[in-house]
Amino acid sequence: MDSSDVEQQSQAAELEARMAALTSELEDMRILYESTLQHSAAIEDELQDQNTRMTAHLAMLKKYLSPQLYDAIMGGRTEVKLNYKRQKLTVFFSDIVDFTRATDMLEAEVLSELLNQYLDEMARIALDHGATIDKFIGDAVMIFFGDPEFISDRVHAERCVRMAVKMQERIRDLSDNWIAKGAEFGLRVRMGINTGYCTVGNFGCENRMDYTIIGGQVNIASRLESMAEAGTIAISGTTYSLVEHMVDAVPLGKLEVRGVFHPIPAFKLLGIREEGSTPTPSSLISFSPNGFSLSSIAYHPAATTEADRAAYIRALRQALARLEEG
Repeated sequence: MDSSDVEQQSQAAELEARMAALTSELEDMRILYESTLQHSAAIEDELQDQNTRMTAHLAMLKKYLSPQLYDAIMGGRTEVKLNYKRQKLTVFFSDIVDFTRATDMLEAEVLSELLNQYLDEMARIALDHGATIDKFIGDAVMIFFGDPEFISDRVHAERCVRMAVKMQERIRDLSDNWIAKGAEFGLRVRMGINTGYCTVGNFGCENRMDYTIIGGQVNIASRLESMAEAGTIAISGTTYSLVEHMVDAVPLGKLEVRGVFHPIPAFKLLGIREEGSTPTPSSLISFSPNGFSLSSIAYHPAATTEADRAAYIRALRQALARLEEG
């Protein structure tokens, strides 16, 4: 074998060794690549699982907060700390009349089912009208309009009144179910609405906060609810002044509230007028702490019903009584 053959064999052996080394490196890289893919897939699965769990937890947390407050917190528009402010709000209270009696007549399981159905329906209507649900207190509901999102005093009052009327309509449907389940008087709810400046914000401690409202105007709404008859809505003069263009109402007199140094004019809400319709005679007089105002009345005997004439007389007599009181 000459020297050239030896050199060729040596080069072939060297090339083969290099090929073997490269093959080994490629195999190591393949194993590393597959391991990296598996690890990445595991990390991706873990992240997806954590994201799913977080989404589920946030969905559960959302049920404990009003949508407006939840969106404000998650969107970074409000800080989760102890703070408060003065804000003009329209406040709503309601409770079930003779609820204690219903607890004596119905089994706890049946009552719980009926109560949860009622509260679920009321909450749905409230959220449809843009309300902030403050809290459920047994059978009572506390709601307000104007925070954390403020539009205008009139819009908030209008939405609250429309919400209350819608609730009473739905309550009449639910009442038949209560009677069928054994509640003798069915479902009857009284409601109160007031508009005024409240203190709204986070109250409590750093580890446990409650987003709520306090103040004399809140107490007025609560007192209006307690004075309302079963199945009716009582509103304050302040609220009435914001919605009188769209509702029919009759005066209920003045309400004395502890901590409030002047009587509060109260009205019984009769309903919402159709757009473009004129006020009924029963809503032509409105009272305020400073007196009263009487809308101008165009009286035409041939076009006025007996009921309208009686309403005119009542309104004028109430105005006359105010004048005589001085």
